[in-house]
Amino acid sequence: MADALSEHIQYLTLPGRSDLYRAAIKSEMTDGAQVVDLGCGVGVLGFFCLEAGAAKVWGIDHSDAIYLAREAAERAGFGESYECIADTSFRVTLPQSADLIICDHVGFFGFDYGIIAMLADARARMLAPGGVIMPQSMDLMVAAVSSEKCTSLAGRWTSEAVPDHFHWLEEYQRNSRHAYDFAPGELISPPATIGHVAFDAETPESFAFEAVLEIAQDGEFHGLAGWFDCHLGGDVRMTNSPLSKASIKRSQAFLPVKEAFGVRQGDSILVSLRFAHDGTMITWSVTPPGGARKQTLSTWRSTILRPEDRLEQSGEPLTLSRRGEARAFVLAKVNGERSSADIEELVIEQFPDLFPTESAIREFVRKVLASDC
Repeated sequence: MADALSEHIQYLTLPGRSDLYRAAIKSEMTDGAQVVDLGCGVGVLGFFCLEAGAAKVWGIDHSDAIYLAREAAERAGFGESYECIADTSFRVTLPQSADLIICDHVGFFGFDYGIIAMLADARARMLAPGGVIMPQSMDLMVAAVSSEKCTSLAGRWTSEAVPDHFHWLEEYQRNSRHAYDFAPGELISPPATIGHVAFDAETPESFAFEAVLEIAQDGEFHGLAGWFDCHLGGDVRMTNSPLSKASIKRSQAFLPVKEAFGVRQGDSILVSLRFAHDGTMITWSVTPPGGARKQTLSTWRSTILRPEDRLEQSGEPLTLSRRGEARAFVLAKVNGERSSADIEELVIEQFPDLFPTESAIREFVRKVLASDC
């Protein structure tokens, strides 16, 4: 719960963010509208919609924040007009279509919190004909970076404080997207629009964009800065650009290169960006000047894989593990007559060696029941 509090107070205190959403909602809202707030968090945007004339808001979130939203709605006196659904929106079916679908999962680089996939799914299944999506579109911006701070960020696993045995983890660090607050002086090219995403139209499951960056001053090229410029609705736009006075001051994305290289004023640098619409995998490429080899990095190379992730699908029949058998046993004992305590006793009797202690077995049963009952 502490993480939910910390995350959402950051959203609420971003300069101008709430005012921008209020203005966009006011421009698009119709009295009596039915609204879906995807990834609603503590419910802020849904509350704005009710204040602007919505008749009903469904707030959907699978994090602990949904319970804060539920209590906040009760304290605010919204009653049944604000309904909380504790689940991921991909598993939710609503009783009727919505006139407005709103979502604030706008990441540091815009797409990197999964907003494209969330809105695409909700648009196809939840939006009434003629309904509105918010945000409506998003431009993705990039610029060249020359920054010693960013160099240190990308190379932290090879610093003197880290034992030599762990220096190999620098590859993971460089193939990661980092949140960073850029100063204008750390950008050595004008920004370029590398991509445009329209949320009110069909979107592919993967995107591939290119842009050319024109270097404005001599220096070392350390990577890419990425940020968003969203069209929320009406004439309202929202950006986290480090170059804009209207920025909401949210961190931008830093995408490192493998090896820094020198650039001179007037050089043209070809950059490309590929990503899945759920925001999970990002690949970026940079082509240095003078015919040097293109550098390609990907968050796939920074993904920590568990042993089961590495197993190939052999097509052989599968069997349950001991823990899987216990989970199936728990669910099979739910019959409308037994309490949680009753089922705990049955599991302890049937699977006495499932965990080292009875308290651990009881905790396992409670988590299974909380998840599926």
